[in-house]
Amino acid sequence: MTRIELDAGGWRTRADFYAALLPRLGAPDWVGGNLDALFDCLGGGICTLPVPLRVTVRNSAGMPAEELAYIRRAETVFDDARAAFGQDVYLRFA
Repeated sequence: MTRIELDAGGWRTRADFYAALLPRLGAPDWVGGNLDALFDCLGGGICTLPVPLRVTVRNSAGMPAEELAYIRRAETVFDDARAAFGQDVYLRFA
């Protein structure tokens, strides 16, 4: 299983999350920074990083509450991609 560790210590916006995550997933530059695009990337064969994979986000507590709430919804996107596409992908916050 590929493990990706992301340090959110300096993140302030959801754009910071996508800037850190999408390249690590092997997403092309044209993949948008939003939850729908993330879902498509995980399940549509767009991301080139092979599964299984587990992403862990650390040090996110310093983010503004609204932005943190948004990026935490990405956990559900990973769960939904796993269920819908049979992809062995996980995202957790530590």
